Amino acid sequence: MTQLLIKFKNVFMTALTIGKILNDYQGFLMDYEVEQLRKVQRTPSDFTTQVKAIQLALFAEEWDFMGDSGADSKDRSRGINPMNQEYIDRVNKKREAFSVSLLSEDGYSTDNSSDLFCEEVVRHTKNYKELLEHKKNKTKQTVFVDMDNVLVNFKSGIDKISEEDKLKYEGDLDEVPGIFFLMEPYDGAIEGYKWLCKNFDTYILSTAPWDNPSAWQDKLLWVKKYLPDEAYKRLILSHNKHLVHGDFLIDDRTANGAGKFLGKHIHFGPKGDKDFADWKAVIAYLKNLT
Repeated sequence: MTQLLIKFKNVFMTALTIGKILNDYQGFLMDYEVEQLRKVQRTPSDFTTQVKAIQLALFAEEWDFMGDSGADSKDRSRGINPMNQEYIDRVNKKREAFSVSLLSEDGYSTDNSSDLFCEEVVRHTKNYKELLEHKKNKTKQTVFVDMDNVLVNFKSGIDKISEEDKLKYEGDLDEVPGIFFLMEPYDGAIEGYKWLCKNFDTYILSTAPWDNPSAWQDKLLWVKKYLPDEAYKRLILSHNKHLVHGDFLIDDRTANGAGKFLGKHIHFGPKGDKDFADWKAVIAYLKNLT
């Protein structure tokens, strides 16, 4: 991962709106980019359409190759960007200002950082039709919350099983009968879930091991113990999380369909390239969107 993309992951939660971009970043934009952005600002549309419109307004250079002449195309195939150096420098200076990855040497986009950036701008601008419809109907956006290592401290269950079971199920500790009910809540999870319930239409979306039948019951018993009212009949167990429809999924992994969730995947956890280290970070982010 490039240093710029790491920087993007660290700052993308900043509440940049179309208005703030127009006020604070005009020095990085051409007049036609400003006008296109103002047009988006004046015209509410659905979430996906607005994301694409902002991307075309701010990062149209990602489609420069579509206008290439034969000679330009040959240059790109040799790793050369056919655009003039002044243009390349301006574009990359703008992209760096927004913490979006620079174009490659041949002028192509190297990742989806501009998509992610534009999605966050749309969310924080709060002028897309789906959200406006919620406000009109006085309904809430939907949030799904994973259990293991999000609501539940998985290690706390491991610490409570016998040494005999640790040896017997080594490598498959999630198959130990009864282990899921032994687990304690993740730090800040119960308070965080209760806050979500006040501000969002909130459900628990988890996966139970296929070869551990007790896990399916134990997850229900855990919810009844720690969230008896807030999560009453709001537990969904599935190996295909991408099939549910909603706005946000708080999950520590991309497995079992989480990575293909069509809304915002709030990638939870303190390690690796995850965006939200703890429940405080999750709540701070979502408070900007309520």
